[in-house]
Amino acid sequence: MGLFDIIEEIVDDDLLFIIKYGLIISNFITIFFLLYFKSRKQQNQKEEKKSVLIVTAHPDDEAMFFLPTITYLNDNNYEVHLLCLSNGNANKIGKIREAELQKCCKYLKIEKLTIINDEDLQDSMTATWPIEKIQKIVEDYITQKNMKGVITFDKNGVSGHLNHIACYKAISTMKRIEDLKVFVLETTNILRKYSSILDFFLSSVLNDNLMLNLNILKAWRSMQIHNSQFVWYRKLFVVFSRYAYINTLIKI
Repeated sequence: MGLFDIIEEIVDDDLLFIIKYGLIISNFITIFFLLYFKSRKQQNQKEEKKSVLIVTAHPDDEAMFFLPTITYLNDNNYEVHLLCLSNGNANKIGKIREAELQKCCKYLKIEKLTIINDEDLQDSMTATWPIEKIQKIVEDYITQKNMKGVITFDKNGVSGHLNHIACYKAISTMKRIEDLKVFVLETTNILRKYSSILDFFLSSVLNDNLMLNLNILKAWRSMQIHNSQFVWYRKLFVVFSRYAYINTLIKI
């Protein structure tokens, strides 16, 4: 005879009925309160939505390099702002690239987009961008929009592009408002750079700030929107580059 059978013989049927259904009711009450407080927490998170600014050099940088970060921020209730410091007018198609960037931002659910078209900040593999001008643009944006965080390239700029590196130099040395958090996108060696999602294992060990995008169609589509730039080697980049699937950020 089992323990429950012994209890049934000892305890009055009415009392047993109360115990059984009392436990069921108490479980429902517990679940209700857990769901209630969870919903309250989600509402508070929604009310306290934080704004994060991603600073890039060219249209398509957001799709080529920062897609996992943008995906993470969207999934975690951040308001994503994108400040692109040029319109990519190296081949005199700046207006086309502006339109492509606007379309891509809509696809990636980037809420605010600002494109700078300044004569001193033109897309170039050789020109040196003035750091002070970048700093003023970024500092003014942070103050006006009450940004809580900034993300940009690291000192190597992922690809070594001078415009990417200028973003880092400006933001790493600019004046910061109180409590502003600044992160840079880690540049890896070429073997890791082109190891696609396989770099996940090493990245997860070496860096706590790991962002993922596991949707290859999203990576492909976001670059495809930049049709003027979607040549064969960028198609290969989407497939083989870790940056389509993995971002590791470093706080500075």
